[in-house]
Amino acid sequence: MSFVNPKRSLSQNFLVDEVFQRKIVDYGGYSPSEKVVEIGPGYGAITGHLLELTRKLELIEIDPDAVEHLRSRFVNSSPAINLENVLEVDFKKFGHDLRLIGNLPYHLSSAILLHINQYKDQVIDAVFMLQREVIDRLVAKPGSKEYGKLTVALQVNWSIDKVFDVPPTAFRPAPKVWSSVMHMRPHNTFSKVNRDRLKRILFAAFSKRRKTIRNALKGVVGEERLVQCSIDPTARPENLSVEDYVLLSSLD
Repeated sequence: MSFVNPKRSLSQNFLVDEVFQRKIVDYGGYSPSEKVVEIGPGYGAITGHLLELTRKLELIEIDPDAVEHLRSRFVNSSPAINLENVLEVDFKKFGHDLRLIGNLPYHLSSAILLHINQYKDQVIDAVFMLQREVIDRLVAKPGSKEYGKLTVALQVNWSIDKVFDVPPTAFRPAPKVWSSVMHMRPHNTFSKVNRDRLKRILFAAFSKRRKTIRNALKGVVGEERLVQCSIDPTARPENLSVEDYVLLSSLD
């Protein structure tokens, strides 16, 4: 892809290693009857491999130059190309049983994940490549330094597995960090959680993660509620489990 000048404003790092391109697509195991939505296809590194497996392909790309290239390159296979900012996309328009895939722009990855989090009922699963440190946060366990607000917000809705790492040499230009691929599958374990209340609690807790949970949630959740949920008021925010935060957010 030497003909392409990556745009720094869009955090473009193109996956040029065909081994990893195929590895990501092969992991998904897509079939012709499945609706696949690729986020940030760029100039089609993964897209070409996807079109070997499915004809029900939607592409979401914000870069008009990339969209022009995609329309020219894949004129015969005709994937549906949406020139849109993924953060403004209503995924309900694509229907149900969606399978998502993409090399997400690293500077927007958290925002994109939180946006997609709203549409879990439309999704079968998602295979995303992100900066390795971000995925380490998403799969983190309570008590670790990586465990935080994003961890809980996603794990409430998704089972997340880190699949494999991708070295900087697989990209052009090569980023300064390693990447990883993860697999997300929605679950309904916490179907009764109050989402708005959970959001407020997580913001308060992890904005003051060095404090005890009693002090971090002062004015949001009283100590009586902590005791009622069998949570030690002197514990740190990172020591509470996803289940603990769900309990705190319920209004029963």
